[in-house]
Amino acid sequence: MPFWACTTELGSTDNYPHTITHAQIFEKMASDYVQMPEKQIAEWTTKTTYAQYAMPTERYTHGALGDQIEAGQLVVFSRGVFMNLILPEAYVFEDIRPRLADVDGDKVPEIITIRSKIGAGAGIVVYKIENNKIEEYGFVKEIGTQNRWLNIAAIQNMDADSLTELLWIETPHIGGILKVAKITKGEIKPIDSVQQFSNHLFASLNLCLSAVTFEQSKYRCYVPNQNRDKIAGFTFSDGKLTNVEEINQIVDFSIPLYKQYAFKNLIPDLVNCIE
Repeated sequence: MPFWACTTELGSTDNYPHTITHAQIFEKMASDYVQMPEKQIAEWTTKTTYAQYAMPTERYTHGALGDQIEAGQLVVFSRGVFMNLILPEAYVFEDIRPRLADVDGDKVPEIITIRSKIGAGAGIVVYKIENNKIEEYGFVKEIGTQNRWLNIAAIQNMDADSLTELLWIETPHIGGILKVAKITKGEIKPIDSVQQFSNHLFASLNLCLSAVTFEQSKYRCYVPNQNRDKIAGFTFSDGKLTNVEEINQIVDFSIPLYKQYAFKNLIPDLVNCIE
């Protein structure tokens, strides 16, 4: 895995979050860093952690998200400290907004990103804040082919054990493969997968084409099929993805999935649904 540059800067007060405001954090994110065109900032529910991509670059010429401008930097504010991580020249964040989720149960969110490598395509990297630094916690290895992308579908403890599952669709534009893995330290390896699904239209900024519900004491992850005429619902238990529901519906890939169907017991997606 790559070497990167990571720097930290103390916040304006040791009494955060009492005296530094939400608006001041957003202002510093905008003024001290070169933001991406979308200017998306992720915010943790307790307002103690924020994250954004920055440092636009055109060194990775794919355009899966509508242009060839990707990010070379990850900026995080967590519990009074601003931190930033600059990727080596061979990498970019091919993504819109970092995802914040507490995947290890320590009440502090990790940062989940889509990171692509020149010549190898997209992978997923989970970062953790350690001693006021952004450290790599776990990673999904790159697809292995230039200009191949993936889109995260869910970050959820699907089977109610002690580990959070990561679900994503690899190559959603060409025969997409829904994969699932448990988020652990080090390499994050798929446990199971199913083919011919999609949660993204090439060049679109809509990454919100999946949904999670809680029905009959189990979580379900819903994604469209590759033909965009059905929505499939999957549970995960005993290491297997099981298709438990199939909804006959044409899916408009320009609109978030949860706005197109009345899912029962929908779990609001404040982490991965980027509109």
